[in-house]
Amino acid sequence: MSNIRFKDGREHRYTISKPTKADPVLIACPKCSSKAVVIPLVEDKVRASCTECGYSTDKPSIGCSFYWYDDNPTDGYFGFNLWLRTDCVGNSLWAFNNEHLEFLESYVSANLRERSKDEEWGWRNSSLASRLPKWIKSSKNRDALLKAINELKEKA
Repeated sequence: MSNIRFKDGREHRYTISKPTKADPVLIACPKCSSKAVVIPLVEDKVRASCTECGYSTDKPSIGCSFYWYDDNPTDGYFGFNLWLRTDCVGNSLWAFNNEHLEFLESYVSANLRERSKDEEWGWRNSSLASRLPKWIKSSKNRDALLKAINELKEKA
């Protein structure tokens, strides 16, 4: 097996969870349970909307609350359930968007995982890779995780 390398690019867990127009946060519509999105609007607002039932609501984008360690984390703006969530090896595997899924796939598939010291701040524990739970970091779960990630990518 060739060495697949992951180099921690210091992605921060708060930046990967912010929606963009190109890569919105995927949520379950609170009205019909179909796939819906959270997207940024102008003037520091975000919108949750569903193309299936027409549900739409806006709110200011300040004051986000994230529940990272819950089995069913929600988006940070509205508190709606994430669309990209599945059970995997007795745990809840979830992602905010496609970028988050790609990050997880890159991390999990790598058999060489590198972290580097920040020149200005030294070793820091705030990168997304450093905050992943042990069950995701464990190589014994690699095959099950990659299968679950592929299922989530199809669902996206």
